[in-house]
Amino acid sequence: MAKTEILRWLLPIFLTVLVVVVTALVVLATCNYYFLLKPSFEGKCGGEKLGDPAPVRPHLAGFHGQVVGKNLWLVQYRWLRRRFKAVGTTLSLLRELPSTLYEGNVIFHSESAGEVVIDKSGVFDFGDLTPGEYSLTVTYPGEDAVGFGFIIDPSARSTDVLIDASPAYYCNCCGWTFEPKSK
Repeated sequence: MAKTEILRWLLPIFLTVLVVVVTALVVLATCNYYFLLKPSFEGKCGGEKLGDPAPVRPHLAGFHGQVVGKNLWLVQYRWLRRRFKAVGTTLSLLRELPSTLYEGNVIFHSESAGEVVIDKSGVFDFGDLTPGEYSLTVTYPGEDAVGFGFIIDPSARSTDVLIDASPAYYCNCCGWTFEPKSK
């Protein structure tokens, strides 16, 4: 008798928990679709699509700012992932040099302009950079790297940059963004 009474007492609790978990998963999947996947497929989050012209590189007067982000798996909402500092993320900066032509092939040249590992403050500063084109590789710990290009131009208005290092494998709204801030 004791086992049946315990089962009668536990069954409603178990069913209630099961209903709450299933409801939470349905709500999460619905929000994920409408707030991340659908806008990404419609091209509303930026990013490149096949056949688009090459993106214009932003012009910056200097290069410093903040790195945010975290891999939150299915919960990659912008407001949530940007609350985390991307500690341990490596920023590798290359200055692009003039290319050369060798036997019909274009050879691209570059030189290292510095490397920074993000600490708990989340900020970085590459100091004074020579005007020209630069390539930045952002490597979030344990994830793939992503690259961005920009031009150092002393007459530009922006110097601060917000980099979202959150991995964005399945949508353009989920991370891997480079956003210059205007003064």
